[in-house]
Amino acid sequence: MFIVLESIDGGGKGLQRIEVSDYLAKKGINIKGVEFPIHNVFYESIIHPALQGETTMNSASWILSFLLDKTLFANKIRPYLNQANKIFLADGYFTTTIAYQSLLMKLVELDKLLQYGVEFEIPKPDLTIYLDVEPEIAIERKNKEEGHEEVPDMFEKSIEKQKQLQSIFRKMVKEQIYCPWVQIDGNKTIKEVTNSIVDILKKRKII
Repeated sequence: MFIVLESIDGGGKGLQRIEVSDYLAKKGINIKGVEFPIHNVFYESIIHPALQGETTMNSASWILSFLLDKTLFANKIRPYLNQANKIFLADGYFTTTIAYQSLLMKLVELDKLLQYGVEFEIPKPDLTIYLDVEPEIAIERKNKEEGHEEVPDMFEKSIEKQKQLQSIFRKMVKEQIYCPWVQIDGNKTIKEVTNSIVDILKKRKII
């Protein structure tokens, strides 16, 4: 199965990918995972400076930049699609691009972006799990991250953007935009959130 974890910035999707992956690996389940966007040379030289406001990109550049790593990773994801006891777990994905670049930044119409997903042959998640965390809590967590010394990017430093993104993700869950969604309470402890994610996987007979 191809499972995506989503949240606003600081919502814990990266940490939960690690926690859930460790849990499943100990159970003998075939588990692979990755963080999107991929932090490669392209990200460091093109995307990261734009997020920090050091450079500017037009709408097409933003969209193409965030489509590229999904396309390049597609062949690694496809073998896991719709496969029980075999999981590819991602934190962030094309769902993030929809939320940020289309529904928040209004750089491209939703229907057009979804069509790009088809044309770029981007694998669609079997399930996306949204960790619903209050923006104030998420920002506090982000600031307390071990080793988090970098200046917050254009999204992370704005409580208003995070509130908008929370509403956007809730809308995506309610309307099941792009792929199947389920929402859980991400304000709980790390262990409780991990248990909630595992429970979902069990109830849906994914593991």
